[in-house]
Amino acid sequence: MSDEPDIQVVQELNRGLSYAEACFETFRVIDGAVFAWDYHWQRLQTGLFSLGLSLNPSLQHNIFQTCLDTAKKQADDCLVRLTVAGGEAAWGLNQTSASQIFIQCMPYQKTNAELHLSCYDYPFPLMDKPAKFTADYAYTLRAMQHWQMENQTPVLVCKSDVIVGGLTANIALFDGNRWLTPQGKGVLCGTVRQFLIDKDLLSLQTCTVAALKDIQAAVLLNAGSFIQVIHSINHMALDTQHPAINTLKEALTAEQGVRL
Repeated sequence: MSDEPDIQVVQELNRGLSYAEACFETFRVIDGAVFAWDYHWQRLQTGLFSLGLSLNPSLQHNIFQTCLDTAKKQADDCLVRLTVAGGEAAWGLNQTSASQIFIQCMPYQKTNAELHLSCYDYPFPLMDKPAKFTADYAYTLRAMQHWQMENQTPVLVCKSDVIVGGLTANIALFDGNRWLTPQGKGVLCGTVRQFLIDKDLLSLQTCTVAALKDIQAAVLLNAGSFIQVIHSINHMALDTQHPAINTLKEALTAEQGVRL
């Protein structure tokens, strides 16, 4: 990648670029199916509403079909990112055009690397995350710089010894009786997480770093990999073959658009 910046002279900028006024959803399209599309659409609408933006519900089918068609041209298993941003504005805070929609797509590539997490304390105040705001991920990048990371090191984000989750994923912890997942500020309302909560397979709870000593198994949850089994946290080995993991996998694989 060239170190030389691309310099452009423009009259207007997209408000997503100007002010991070944008939300996005990332999901897999597998053989023309998307897992929990309704969850994604509702979360996107929630995020846009909080920014003072909106998408007419009548657009949902067209947007969804365009995502499917775009993915089909790439591969039978693709990762798609749908971004909605405020429209163009010449100067200041006045929007001069309708919201803009962007679709990115690439073939999905599974990684088989073992997952060993280490706890890192988040250096900024935590904010509510009812949706995937681009601004939130700008803070994530700044946190990685604060931690002096050169790449996406496996991280368990914490704040004052309370567990938040992975950099781009929710976490589920099995304590021998039930699966727990963190709640509160800084915790993303993930689609896979919400699906498992609705299935009564995950319980919301404040999870502390100290309580990790009683955890038998753990997984990361997101709409890209669905489930990633964690091998260790802070060098404490976990049971990667625990039967409780299969319970989550079985619930997911029973749905369309899932491939583990």
